[in-house]
Amino acid sequence: MALKNELKNLINTMAQEVIEMYNISIPITDIEKVVQNMGGSIVEDPSINGFSDGKIRKAGSDRFVIEISPFQTEERKNFTIAHELGHLFLHMGFQTNQQRWQSHDNIYYYRNGNSELEYQSNEFAAAFLMPRTEYKRIMDQHTSGSRVNTSEIAKYFHVSVDAAANRGKWLGYLKW
Repeated sequence: MALKNELKNLINTMAQEVIEMYNISIPITDIEKVVQNMGGSIVEDPSINGFSDGKIRKAGSDRFVIEISPFQTEERKNFTIAHELGHLFLHMGFQTNQQRWQSHDNIYYYRNGNSELEYQSNEFAAAFLMPRTEYKRIMDQHTSGSRVNTSEIAKYFHVSVDAAANRGKWLGYLKW
């Protein structure tokens, strides 16, 4: 299931607005601090396994908790946390839709499956961790001829090589 370009653009715009609203420096070197500044907390939960790397829930009128599996690489944890932030802003209405946010008591979003909501949250995570203009700037620094060193791009953004390569493909900079 692929997202339509119009929706992708809206999600990328929202991710950029969140970055600006919270004055987040890119690359994000301490995503836990970013979450804390937003009013959230991160808890590692070893019982999360199998089909899910993480989940998010509302924890008060302006608070939220992201629970993540400790059995992930640091790069994967970063993407999982950013993915959960996608649910927070896109689907739960945090800071964007007060009525929706107020109605989300006792509702969890899990990082699993292939639903439209999951694709949207993945797009948000990629745009949040690797904004378009910064991605292009870093990619240009690590391009020699027709070869792009996605490993160096991944290292810069603190994400997996797969996440960095996929972002480049989604942005149209790299070939599928």
